[in-house]
Amino acid sequence: MKFFIFIALLIGLSSCHDVAKKQQLEELSILDKRVDHIQREYEALKKDTVSEMIYTMKELKYSVKFHIEGDTLSIDMAKKLDKYNRIYKKLCLVETYGEKILFGSQNVKNSISNLTNDIKNGDGDRSNYDKFLAFEMDKVDQLQQMVEDMSKLQKENIRAYLNVKNVVEDYAATLASK
Repeated sequence: MKFFIFIALLIGLSSCHDVAKKQQLEELSILDKRVDHIQREYEALKKDTVSEMIYTMKELKYSVKFHIEGDTLSIDMAKKLDKYNRIYKKLCLVETYGEKILFGSQNVKNSISNLTNDIKNGDGDRSNYDKFLAFEMDKVDQLQQMVEDMSKLQKENIRAYLNVKNVVEDYAATLASK
């Protein structure tokens, strides 16, 4: 009789583990799809020509610095150049976000894959699977927030760049022609 109770208890515990295992694998699959979505969002953001803008802005900044000499600078133009420099720095920050998102998403994909394999194979301490899963969820949430922040920063500064670009280009051309 004790043997049958022991077997029943063993079967009950193993079936509970299978339910938890299935749920954990489903959550990891959802996380993996979220990371794929984040990567697609990043790729869509990257299509904007931020790198080209940064390169153009850098060249224009150096042109102004090289040609400005002892000329007097109006307060209005100084404000526009200052705004231009702040936009440049923020667009460089957009590039930094991009690198973090790119490498972070690859890192999370690898971690999710490793955790999925561990759960499938029953490797490691099973009691920690939920902690590891929660940790990966937090990393995915952080990546999503970074994509949203990057998108907002990029849109704001591209708009600001387009508003001040022509004035600074004209000023640089005027300085270069002297």
